[in-house]
Amino acid sequence: IVNGLLKTALGPPTGSTTSLSPAQDITFRHESVKCLVSIIKSMGAWMDQQIRPGDLNLVKTPESTSVGESPLTLNGEEGNASDLELHPDVNSEFSDAATLEQRRAYKVELQKGISLFNRKPSKGIDFLISNKKIGSSPEEVALFLKNTVGLDEAKIGDYLGEREDFSLKVMHAYVDSFNFKGMDFGEAIRFFLQGFRLPGEAQKIDRIMEKFAERFCKCNPSSFSSADTAYVLAYSVIMLNTDAHNNMVKDKVCSHCGYSF
Repeated sequence: IVNGLLKTALGPPTGSTTSLSPAQDITFRHESVKCLVSIIKSMGAWMDQQIRPGDLNLVKTPESTSVGESPLTLNGEEGNASDLELHPDVNSEFSDAATLEQRRAYKVELQKGISLFNRKPSKGIDFLISNKKIGSSPEEVALFLKNTVGLDEAKIGDYLGEREDFSLKVMHAYVDSFNFKGMDFGEAIRFFLQGFRLPGEAQKIDRIMEKFAERFCKCNPSSFSSADTAYVLAYSVIMLNTDAHNNMVKDKVCSHCGYSF
């Protein structure tokens, strides 16, 4: 059906004869394109239900990415695209179809990257960058981690805690995207940790909280005598909170100190 509609939309090959009048030929071609667009829109609606694109809060837009060719891409063997210029509505319909297909292709690739990130964060980021679904700068990756729905919060924390050079730059950009001005220390920590879950490794927690303390002091210069003081307090709060709520810890420090969280 699609092949038949496409051949009708392209018109007869150059040099061939047809029993249709020019007006009838244009009408048939126009209606064929409308049918093709309806088919693609129906397929797009089905794909939307499968990948739930409404759940994706994107930093970058589909228009800023490169995608594969539309299924309606014309080639020399099947006809001449310039033939469609005979009727402006035909060009408009093809343009709408191509744009719709580009959006679908973008969302499918993006969902692949998100799924991969939720299994192996570094590979997911590499996939998204190489396929131009997100920018390659640490700042763009940080905004993707901060603003995209569907990412595993534990995996975000693992990635931010990595010591590799690029991951470290992303973590710094992520923390620097927060404005803690006017917040008290506890409020700032809670606000900071809303978007991800701290990793289990002490070294990863150490790197993240050290940067958090630096950022908090930059936003509130008079709050602590130095960033080191803020860091020690932040790390202690996290460790005590872990001690209080982790069932694996049998001998609670908090129970000896009289603290509760």
